[in-house]
Amino acid sequence: MKITYILFLSLCLLLFPNSISAERPSLQAMINEAEAGGTVMIPPGYYEENITIDKPLSLIGERDVTINSCENAPVVKIKSEGVQLSNVLVEQCNEDNGDLAAVYVTGDQHHLSNLEIQSSQMGLQLFEANQIVVEESTIMGTRKENGVDLWKTNDTTIKEVKIDTILDGIYMEQSHRNTIVQNVIENARYGIHLMFTNDTVIEQNQSQHNFTGAMVMEAQNVLIKNNDFSFNNQNVNSQGLLLYLTSDVVAENNLFASNRVGVFIEDSSDAAIANNIFQSNTIGAQWKNSSDNSLVGNTFNGNVNDTQANESANNIIKNNYWDAALKLDIDGDGVSELPHAADPYFMALVQRIPEYQLFFQHPGITLLKQVFNGPEDELLRDLEPSMVYASSENGQKNDKQIILWFVDVVFILVSFIFIQKWRRSL
Repeated sequence: MKITYILFLSLCLLLFPNSISAERPSLQAMINEAEAGGTVMIPPGYYEENITIDKPLSLIGERDVTINSCENAPVVKIKSEGVQLSNVLVEQCNEDNGDLAAVYVTGDQHHLSNLEIQSSQMGLQLFEANQIVVEESTIMGTRKENGVDLWKTNDTTIKEVKIDTILDGIYMEQSHRNTIVQNVIENARYGIHLMFTNDTVIEQNQSQHNFTGAMVMEAQNVLIKNNDFSFNNQNVNSQGLLLYLTSDVVAENNLFASNRVGVFIEDSSDAAIANNIFQSNTIGAQWKNSSDNSLVGNTFNGNVNDTQANESANNIIKNNYWDAALKLDIDGDGVSELPHAADPYFMALVQRIPEYQLFFQHPGITLLKQVFNGPEDELLRDLEPSMVYASSENGQKNDKQIILWFVDVVFILVSFIFIQKWRRSL
């Protein structure tokens, strides 16, 4: 009897699959039936539909919940106020509308967490939304549009979000008092991009393998602290951090490693660049048409050129550690009595004759730098260089530096063995 029942049920599933699945209501129907302020627990399953949440509601996936849509509309649209969305995989497969977001949010005081967004266009758009929290989520794109896009969105926190293969990782325009913290952004044009945006905190993020780690344009009062901007070198114009037409920016305790340019400051003033590590960049810090900025307490180690300036005067430069500087501390105060002029002679030489890049760190180039100076307007002078080398606080080591140390050790050992054999042969 049991065997007959099982066979009958299996035959029904094969002949009438839609009638069985129709017993489960659509996700939008669950939302429509829920009371404002209530909670909808989404049963496990694959939901092919677009949904709109237009009232205060908590929408929480129990487990293995996927919402998929290829329609010309956001997969998930949130409006009203006080919506919570979590534990959901959102799949967008629309290829026609480049401005279309997989998750579109407007209104205030929403909380989005534990989301996985796989977007063919834009990932998450916050449009005129305030006091939003986005955390512990993942966004994967196709490099067509931004991962997280903020437009006139204020007092919002984006935390612990992993963003990969998008246009701009986190883009903010006319959005103020936002906090961007502990995110990981890779394979983007700009990892973090600010436009006409003030009072922003960018802290403890990792922005690597991008065209530019972070771009801050026409913004004021921005704090950039404890970030890792490394390996942003996909183009000759790549930077770890780009400041353009900014004022009152503080960049401190960041790691700028293996970038084309560590920090590029153009047409900006009142920027405080302090206690950062510039390591193995082609140019550590570059200035253009910028004045009244400060470069204090930083470490420059293993860069092709530590600094380069063009039409940039009245900048405070002191107490930086320069691995290329001649150092002499007579009174033991940790400050060298010998001023250091960061001379971009090699960079100027290579710009005229690119083939000279082959002679980077050659003893002959070092000798030429002592005889000939670079352009006077490109020199930056530190009158009180530091004797103290600061290592990266997060304990990360740069692969190029490890290789250089290994080569140096091998070279010394080979030289010692050669000298010993030469002495014995005499």
